[in-house]
Amino acid sequence: MERCPNCRARVQDGPVCRRCGMDLSLLLAVEAAAADRLRRALARLAAGNETAARAELRQSLGLQRDPLAARLLGLLAAEAASRVEAPPLPPPPDDWYLT
Repeated sequence: MERCPNCRARVQDGPVCRRCGMDLSLLLAVEAAAADRLRRALARLAAGNETAARAELRQSLGLQRDPLAARLLGLLAAEAASRVEAPPLPPPPDDWYLT
């Protein structure tokens, strides 16, 4: 978190905003949990476990919107969709050459 959501002051060291005194500890904890989930997703992806990586990415995005996590999830979804084979076309009718 770069700025306090209450007064928009730059967040510095510590869990309390220097300007308005808002306690930021819970927000910082959520941010850290989202980053941890993203790291776990990357590790699962590196290990070849796409299902677990997708779950970790969804949990990370549930905590905090992150462009990297969103793009990775989209990439995994597109890759999974490309692996689905289209059903075979039915054979042409016997008199196809007459039409």
